[in-house]
Amino acid sequence: MVTTVRLTVRTGSHRDKKFCFCGATKCLIGRAPDCFVQLAGTAKDQLISRRHCELAIDPPSIRIQDLGSANGTYINGKPVAATELALMESAEAPGGTRSGQFVHSGDLVTIGGTTFQVDVVECPPKDKDGSRPMIWAEGETAKKDCPIDCSGAAVAETGESA
Repeated sequence: MVTTVRLTVRTGSHRDKKFCFCGATKCLIGRAPDCFVQLAGTAKDQLISRRHCELAIDPPSIRIQDLGSANGTYINGKPVAATELALMESAEAPGGTRSGQFVHSGDLVTIGGTTFQVDVVECPPKDKDGSRPMIWAEGETAKKDCPIDCSGAAVAETGESA
């Protein structure tokens, strides 16, 4: 099994879209075309900044940073402190300071009028014949409009504290 982080849009105009991550990666969320999770196209999406927040994913660990958005980023209704982009870049450097807040499986992340549910799952589940389908290509760490059905998969614990 592969520990997978799944974001499922629960509210807003992009409802039911899924994004899956199976390795160490960064995920930029916002309206800009260079965002992996691009939320653009409707009037409500104007509440989302071009580069609203970033997830640092290394399953099962997930950290979120608000990138100075106009309307804030929230975990379970509580605001995430905004950080300078320079702090994020220093976190990428060896020995850099890590900033942001941990997100745990089951948490709800809200930006603008859109809410995501974050799940950490062991995925993909076994097929009826007991085999596991090959979902991830070699070197692939993220999928948009994720086709993986992990609804019956066991939830993994992050073991991290906020």
